[in-house]
Amino acid sequence: MPALRCPRCGRVAAADDPHVYKGCPACAEAGRAVAYECEFTPDALRPGAGPGLWRWRAALPVDARHGVSLGEGDTPLLRLPAVARDVGVGELYVKNEAANPTGSHKDRLAAVAVAAARQIGAEVVTGASTGNHGAALAAYSARAGLRCVIFTTPSIADPMRASIQVTGAELIAAAHAEARYKLLQDAVDRAGWFVATNATSPPVGTPPIAVEGYKTIAYELWEQLDGQVPDWVVVPVSYGCCLAGIQRGFAELAGAGLIERSPRLAAVETCGALQGALASGGETLGPVPSPETAAFSIAVRYTTDRAWRAVAATGGVAVSVSEEELLDEQLRFGRLSGLYAEVSSSITIAAARRLVTEGTIAADASVVCLLTATGLKDPATTLRRLPALAR
Repeated sequence: MPALRCPRCGRVAAADDPHVYKGCPACAEAGRAVAYECEFTPDALRPGAGPGLWRWRAALPVDARHGVSLGEGDTPLLRLPAVARDVGVGELYVKNEAANPTGSHKDRLAAVAVAAARQIGAEVVTGASTGNHGAALAAYSARAGLRCVIFTTPSIADPMRASIQVTGAELIAAAHAEARYKLLQDAVDRAGWFVATNATSPPVGTPPIAVEGYKTIAYELWEQLDGQVPDWVVVPVSYGCCLAGIQRGFAELAGAGLIERSPRLAAVETCGALQGALASGGETLGPVPSPETAAFSIAVRYTTDRAWRAVAATGGVAVSVSEEELLDEQLRFGRLSGLYAEVSSSITIAAARRLVTEGTIAADASVVCLLTATGLKDPATTLRRLPALAR
C-alpha cells in the first residue's frame, strides 16, 4: 500500500502502522488534529471489467486480490424533474447510495477498509459507531471472514443494532460517545486491531486508505453523466470523509484531463462547525453546540481539517438547515420522488432549496444531491410525523 503524508506539515507514515488513525503526531503536538492523506496516483481512471466498486480497482490504493464484495457501487443516479421544479433549479439528480448492500454509502468505505485489513494481515477490524458505519464494517468483515468489534453507546437504535449484530460482529457499549475511543485505542495498543472509523476526539476522521473508497462516487457520476459534471454536488457531512473522497475523485478526473472542472461542493451539517472552519480559513474546527436532532448521524461538535480542505478546494460552501426543515423535507421529498431517505440524507434536498433561495445556487444550475442512506435505518422518526392508521 502507498505511503501516507500529512497535508499540513508533510510528515510521512506507513499505511500499515496501526496507529495512523490518530493522524499526524507532529500536528497533534502543536494542537491540531490532522488526518494523513494517501500518496497514491491512480494507474487508470477508466472502469475495468466486472460490476460495482471494484471496476475501479486501478484507481484504488489496495490490491484488489484482497477485496471482497457484496455488490456495492454502481448506485442509481436519478433525474428528478418534479423535485428540481420544487427546489427551483434547472436539473436535480440524486445519487441513491441507499441502494448499496447495507443501505448506505459506508459500504464503499468498508469494502476498501476490509481489503486493506486483509492485505496487511490484520485479523480484527474495529471502529466506533452507532449506525451505518458499524453495519457496513460488520457486513464486509463477515464476508471476508474477519472478526469485527464495534464500540457503540447504549443509545444505539434497534435497527442499527440489529444490522451490526446479525452478521456476527461484537457490539460493545461504552458509557458515552467519547468513552468508546478509549476502549478502542486500548484494543489497538494491545493487539494491533485495524481501525476503520474515526477514533479520536477532537476528530481526525476515518483512516485515509478507507476514505479512498468514496472516490468511486465521483467516478460513477462522471460516467453516468456521460463525461460531464454537475455545477454542484450536495453532501451531508459529519467529519467530512465522504466529502473528501468525492473531492479527491473529481480532482483525479481533472488531473487526468477527463473533465475541465470539478463541481462545487455544498456540505450540509446540523451544528455549524464546518461553516465556522471555512469562515476562519480552517483555523477553528470546533467545538460548537450540538442540540438534539433526528439527523443524529451527522450531528457533530467538531469538523475536521480534511472537511474544510475539501470544500475550500472546490470553492464550495457549508450550510445548515433547521430541524423543522429537515423533518419536513423527508416527507416532501418522499411524496415528490417516491424515495424513502433517512433524514440525514434528504437533508441535502433541504439544503439545496435553501441555497437556491439565498442565491448561492443559480436557478439554471445542475445539482446532484447525495442520498447516503435509506429511511428504514430510522423508521421511528418518520412514523411520528405520519397520519395514524385509518380504521
